[in-house]
Amino acid sequence: MNQPAQLILTVDYEVFGDGSGQPLPCVLASTERILAIAESRGVPLTLFVEALEFAAMEREPACQAQSAAVRLQLIEALARGHDLQLHLHPQWQGAKLDPAGNWQLDLSRWRIGDLPFHEVADLVERGRVWLEELVRQQRPDYCCIAFRAGGWCIQPSAPVLAALSDQDFLIDSTVAPGLRNTTAGEWSDFRDAPDLPFWNADHDLSIPVSHGVWEFPILTGRVARLDHLKALRKAGLAEGCQGSYRGPGGATARFFGRLSRLRQLGTVMLDFSTLPAPQLIEITRQWCEHFAGEPASLPLVAIGHSKNFTATSERALTEYLDWVNGQGIVGTTYPDALESIRSG
Repeated sequence: MNQPAQLILTVDYEVFGDGSGQPLPCVLASTERILAIAESRGVPLTLFVEALEFAAMEREPACQAQSAAVRLQLIEALARGHDLQLHLHPQWQGAKLDPAGNWQLDLSRWRIGDLPFHEVADLVERGRVWLEELVRQQRPDYCCIAFRAGGWCIQPSAPVLAALSDQDFLIDSTVAPGLRNTTAGEWSDFRDAPDLPFWNADHDLSIPVSHGVWEFPILTGRVARLDHLKALRKAGLAEGCQGSYRGPGGATARFFGRLSRLRQLGTVMLDFSTLPAPQLIEITRQWCEHFAGEPASLPLVAIGHSKNFTATSERALTEYLDWVNGQGIVGTTYPDALESIRSG
């Protein structure tokens, strides 16, 4: 590798999009294992915290113990040198527990890109304020500057980018170049993403401009279709975690969405919760080689989900980070990566 490269190791810190799943097995325990592996390899972790869902839990007396444990883990993670940034699923706004203990969410609000600007701005502000107020007693200098849209549903991106800019966000990290989801009510389409390692956008995330919010895309690459299929079959849920992938379009939409994803076999995100180490390494090599001529430090955004982090994921992440360290790739956070690019 001919240039400095910086790994931004990220986790979407959340339960399931329909409200199922318990925080202890699906978020807290698995995240602690990821933190331990990252720390043992000297790599900071960025937790993309689904602030709306944890704010909803705080409002429910039955969730007080879980909420307190979440707050403690986030504060301690920051104190241990990791980072927190904002992740939002709009369906959690106004969520309530029913008498049976199930979350009632408005699944029609699944896609933040479908909402008008004033609603997006309100959600982003609520999430940012919740996250900053959580940690500023311990870290007065903390600022939330990076965002990832729930379900990658950031398009149409104009209202979201405008809201992020108004709230002083500097970075979005939602785009997965080349990937597409056609599931009804959950769609995203990044096939027109620019062939760049990072860029600025002010209206359309697929059009680079000289100003605006920075886009740090999630790495994507090509692997053998059979290897990808094997990885999908082995993927599972964290120990003790149970939940549903029910979306706004129901079972039929989910079925056709899976068929669409099968047609994309071989194109994958750098997802350390589902892929084995050889595929993680191959995707990273492809990205570094493709952008070897870039003058600035190269950000490498990896993604994982706490609810999908299994014993197999632990082995893959450990092996991958050992390779990363052997290549001289430096673990970093979004604020530090942006500072490096600006100063470079």
